Amino acid sequence: MPTRTVDPHFSRVSWAVVVALLVCSILVGLEPLISPLTAYAPVLAVPAAAGLPALIPPLRLTPLGGSTWGFWAADVAGVLVMLAAAFVLLRAGDRRRPNPSILRAFGRGVGVTVLAVIAGNLVRGVFSSFAVHMDFGTYLGTTAANIAVSALFGAAVGLIVGVAAAVVAAVAGRRLAASDPEASGPEASDPAASDPAASAPVSSAATEAPADTNPAVTESAPADARG
Repeated sequence: MPTRTVDPHFSRVSWAVVVALLVCSILVGLEPLISPLTAYAPVLAVPAAAGLPALIPPLRLTPLGGSTWGFWAADVAGVLVMLAAAFVLLRAGDRRRPNPSILRAFGRGVGVTVLAVIAGNLVRGVFSSFAVHMDFGTYLGTTAANIAVSALFGAAVGLIVGVAAAVVAAVAGRRLAASDPEASGPEASDPAASDPAASAPVSSAATEAPADTNPAVTESAPADARG
């Protein structure tokens, strides 16, 4: 008796989202890139000044500046949680629609990035709350602000991730159309074209009702007329 197994397929669009997230995380962890960017746009330093996780979880080999190894470990844990959340969300999307269109791929990349960044920054926020000994009320307020700020940064990074996913979806769609031309032809949208039984003409004799040939009925009509 065959058993039902989970399809291990992970679409190219989903891999593009995961790789793009990882690349963005590595870029955020580069001090030669982030320091001039923060100096050019000081608004990027506002979350860190307010005690919130900045940008998205960064991936770097050593702690940044005067930071400690504990914060470095929290950042790495945030990256792992972010990628794990993205993997779960993308896997669920592939089960529903394994070959998304360009617009759907872009939207999936943006939405997954926002949720994944929120999940990763929540991990960083929990560590920061213990490091600075926050009380419960302050922790709730900080967590709410962390979610809002993470959603904004996630949406900004999600635009880049969404573009990468859309490009991969466009290339995959062209390859699929080239390998299966009938899938993009007029017959794909006309089920009757591929079903000979549906397009066969219906015989006129089958649509006509059979004539009433009962002799008893036909002979009784003249008899009634003579009576």
